[in-house]
Parts: sequence; C-alpha cells; structure tokens
Amino acid sequence: MRKLTPSVLALTFLVVVCGTSWAALSGSSPVLRAPAGTAAAAAADARAALAAVAPPAGSRRLATEPRALRAEPVGPDYTMPYVTFRTATEYWSLRDAGAANALLAQAPKGSSTWLDPGALSGAQIMLRSLGRWMGPRWLVIETKPDPGAGGRWLAELQGVAVWTPQRLVLPGDVASVTVRRLQDGATLATVTSAAQVAAVVATVNGLAVDDGIHAVYACPALQSGKRPGFKLLFDGSTGALLASASTEWCPSDVSLKVGTHGPQQLIAGDVVGELQKILGIALPPAF
Repeated sequence: MRKLTPSVLALTFLVVVCGTSWAALSGSSPVLRAPAGTAAAAAADARAALAAVAPPAGSRRLATEPRALRAEPVGPDYTMPYVTFRTATEYWSLRDAGAANALLAQAPKGSSTWLDPGALSGAQIMLRSLGRWMGPRWLVIETKPDPGAGGRWLAELQGVAVWTPQRLVLPGDVASVTVRRLQDGATLATVTSAAQVAAVVATVNGLAVDDGIHAVYACPALQSGKRPGFKLLFDGSTGALLASASTEWCPSDVSLKVGTHGPQQLIAGDVVGELQKILGIALPPAF
C-alpha cells in the first residue's frame, strides 16, 4: 500500500465518517475524550517508529528535505473529528544504490512495497499499536537517486502514529438490545438481561476506532442487493432508541451512531464471535 499523504487521508476519512463534523460533537450524547498526555505519547511513538530501521554505514542525515526527493513536500500533522495523525520525518543521503537496497531490505516480509517511474522505491512497515487510544503505527521508507550527487541516493523515513482524541460511547442507561439481520430486517434476538446488555455495551465500547484507512482498503465489493451482517439497536428504559451499531456500511467496521452525533467507524475485529458468545445465537456473517 502506498503511503497516503495528509490530503488523501483527509479525503478518505471524510468518506468514512459520512459527514461527521466538529459541530456534531457538541450535543448531549456521550463523548469520551482521550486521557491527558495522549497527544504527546503519539508524537513520541511517531519518532520512535523511525528506529524500526537503521540507515546503512556511510549514510548522512540531512537537516532539510531535499527538493530532488519528491515533487511535493510532506504535509504537516493534522486533526480530524475522531482521529489525529502524528508524523516524524528524517531525510538521509545514502552512499549508493546498494545502500538504498539494503535500507529497503530491512522491511519485514509482508510489508507493502512499490517502485515508481523515476526509480522512486519504497516500503511501508506496519508496527504494533500501543493501546486503546493509540491507533495503527507505521514507518514509510522511500529512496531515489540523487541527481545532484553522482552515485548517491536520497532516502526519506517517515514514522506515523494515529491516535483517537475522542470517541463515542454508548449511554449508561441502555435497558435492552435488539439484534436484527440486515438482509431482511428480521429480529434475531431481544436482550433485556442486565448482565447481557452490559456485556454487549462493553463489547461495542471496547472496539478500536477506525483510522480512516482500514475500511477503505478492507471493504469487500458487495453484490447488488446484498446486505450482509447485522444491526444492534440500543433502547433506553423508556423504550426510546438511544444508539445503533451496524456492519452495513462496511463489513470490516461497525458503524456506531449515538444520538445526534455523526457516525463513528469502529474496527470490527472478532466482534461477531464475541457477540455470539454473549447472545447465545448465530449471527449472520458480515461478509
């Protein structure tokens, strides 16, 4: 997968959240905010990602971005309603093509790689996420011959850490959960047991926030008329609908809608298996 620039990521996320805005977060529905220090931790994680590889001997770190490396400069960090990207970037001068190949060869098996016209080669290394509020982390390596220094190559290392500044949470007064099959709207179960309701709520609240990349690249192409998966309806003690969670938008995600807030995409993971254990029923597959 090619590295996504901030402008592309911003557009991607606008598609994912389907119109979510900062203004939508000012209503009465619950919004949980990240603990103090999360932003600083994300910035530190982005810098730490740079240590995933080591420039070969004879490499020189450059103080500024060389113009010959790319047509457009790397964009700054940016913030969106539910996710924030932190980046840390280093530029290097490598002694020759062999050093460039050695740098790229440090990417583990399975990493995304690319080769563009003009001999711009790259790799993207996915790194371990570091907690509920800390989303995916990765390191991008790009190399290119340096036209201004015969035989030498240029390299850019960019560490990226995604964190969640705030997330929707289900209200604490959920009294019942109705499970429906998306394909035909049939009710599969209605749960009123306090223990089961609490378990379902905890399962949904425990899902990681999608960073705006996973859904776009992982969503399968669905056949016309097919609506695989399920929908959860969360009702309060008065019977009023408080929230819903559905796999309809993307089977790889759970789209959470609470009150009047814009939807938040959550990474589904093994939510089907977890919910089946709680509910004691078989759920329709999300794919």
